[in-house]
Amino acid sequence: MVDNGNIEGYYRLGAITRTHGVRGNLVLLLDVDNPDRYKKTKAVYLQVNGLLVKHEITTVSISGKNAIVHLKGVETVESAADFVKKDLFLPINELPKLSGNQVYFHEAIGMNVVDSTYGEIGKIMKIMDLPVQPIAVVQYGEGELLFPFLTQFIAKVDRANGILYVDLPDGLVDIYRDK
Repeated sequence: MVDNGNIEGYYRLGAITRTHGVRGNLVLLLDVDNPDRYKKTKAVYLQVNGLLVKHEITTVSISGKNAIVHLKGVETVESAADFVKKDLFLPINELPKLSGNQVYFHEAIGMNVVDSTYGEIGKIMKIMDLPVQPIAVVQYGEGELLFPFLTQFIAKVDRANGILYVDLPDGLVDIYRDK
């Protein structure tokens, strides 16, 4: 059990949507880019009363964004029903390492942003994961600058020095400079 009400150090893997069959299997909706990476997952954490509780997985079957899993000790549809609508988490240190211009939201927070035209812009304060596209919120002077947090605008990630080099669309920075 992990005493961690704010889930710091963990990331949301997805949620349990329903039971499957009569032997306690569960259907998960995976909220990840590459669900197949999770075929060999051995355990997940579920938030129960503000605590993360570890549950061992005995079988995993993935199809698209859905997975059917069997949790150790959950043997009936009735006991499985208690898990429906619960979010699943994994430790951040289990995320696959990224390279090149790919960066996880949590690791981008706090990085300094340097644009190819305007130079140093500021530090990323947060990433808003909006339905259309994620948006980076950067401390810019006395205010904030927002930009689409998409790989096509990320030129280079310098993890060692905490710098995100970007090539933002023409005119975007100018909108914020004139304020």
